[in-house]
Amino acid sequence: MAQLNNERFETFKSQDHENGYFDLKFEIEGKIIFAHKFMLAPVSDFFKRMISDIWNKEETIEIKTNSYDDFYEFLTFLYSGNCKLNDENIFSMVDLSDIYHVNELRQKCDEYLSQKEYTAEYILVFFETFSKYSLPLFEKTLLKAIKEKRINLIESDGFLETSKSTVEKFVRLEDRFVSEEKLFEKIYEWAENRVKKKQSESNEEDFPDACKPIEDDVAAKNEKATQTFIFNINDAIKAELTEILPFIKFKKMNINFLIKFVVKRGFLFSYDELSDILDNAKPAPKGINYKTDENICFIVKITNSNEESVICMLSLTDSDIIKNIKSLKNRPSDSSIPTKWVQWEETEIKVASIPSQIKKRDGVEWYLYCFDGGIGVTHYSYNSLSNIYLIAEMTPETSAFKITRNCKIEIE
Repeated sequence: MAQLNNERFETFKSQDHENGYFDLKFEIEGKIIFAHKFMLAPVSDFFKRMISDIWNKEETIEIKTNSYDDFYEFLTFLYSGNCKLNDENIFSMVDLSDIYHVNELRQKCDEYLSQKEYTAEYILVFFETFSKYSLPLFEKTLLKAIKEKRINLIESDGFLETSKSTVEKFVRLEDRFVSEEKLFEKIYEWAENRVKKKQSESNEEDFPDACKPIEDDVAAKNEKATQTFIFNINDAIKAELTEILPFIKFKKMNINFLIKFVVKRGFLFSYDELSDILDNAKPAPKGINYKTDENICFIVKITNSNEESVICMLSLTDSDIIKNIKSLKNRPSDSSIPTKWVQWEETEIKVASIPSQIKKRDGVEWYLYCFDGGIGVTHYSYNSLSNIYLIAEMTPETSAFKITRNCKIEIE
């Protein structure tokens, strides 16, 4: 039997169309490779389906996704059980073994990869490879290298462009060699980058060069597009991170980072989740008492009649505002203008004498504000935004928050 298989392989290597009794023809990069249906169909269901479409037809199968050398080496393996693997073709061979469901070749590639030495320079590329395929020996070797060399993958070149499956695999690692603060910061940047890239691609599909909207059309649609942009980007970022957030250890983060970075991305969490994160935050550094220090924080929540809400964070430096909000807790709003603002009136509330440090900026839709005699929430599109005293940026807990009658305000 071994001799028979060897003779078949020799026939394949000869590529002698006249004497090789070939009944299958592949074209790759303008070159032809002849083969036998009876040799390929039994070892690959993918080949079986491919061949059935041209059975008894003198057609050529064109291969566009692989190079001539790689596909020839792949067919060599199907005929002989051996092929030449090297650093240049290994990923192509892994891909071919996966596409054509040839487990024996995948195992051979797995063994080859498991015997290599890996350095920090290219390890993210390799990490992404085992995230896409089932390569247990390679995975074990790579994880060992990451642990022994204490490699921080999120600082690797190209991390922001890596796949979601790779990031999900990474956050599940026991040894990540990065602080939870830096981990969340970098992964949020990765998610934001993915969303913006998808949005850019979507815009290009909506308006190809040949049919770009004229300037007047853009102006007419600008306000509506701007109103939905923040909703869409926040929802999209949250969708990217939904499966990842449970593996980030927020309770190990420094309270300063939580206040300055995480709370501002509060749309990723529910009100209860964010409260739990802050309640169980990493203890303060020695010498700082968060019970008396200005870093102590309170969550303000505004809920409309549809149970949709926005939240923000205040510190003890806003003690007068905190006191005023506590006096308004769960009291229905006094007045509102749909899409613009909602407010609670209280004669004791006064605007601070020092200028507000909060300014309107892109990407923020809602703001907590005050005036002499009241406090409220306003939408960024309100024309008189520059004339009111802004207290804090607010983050929607849901993507559909809007101003309604009888909004409630609370603080914790």
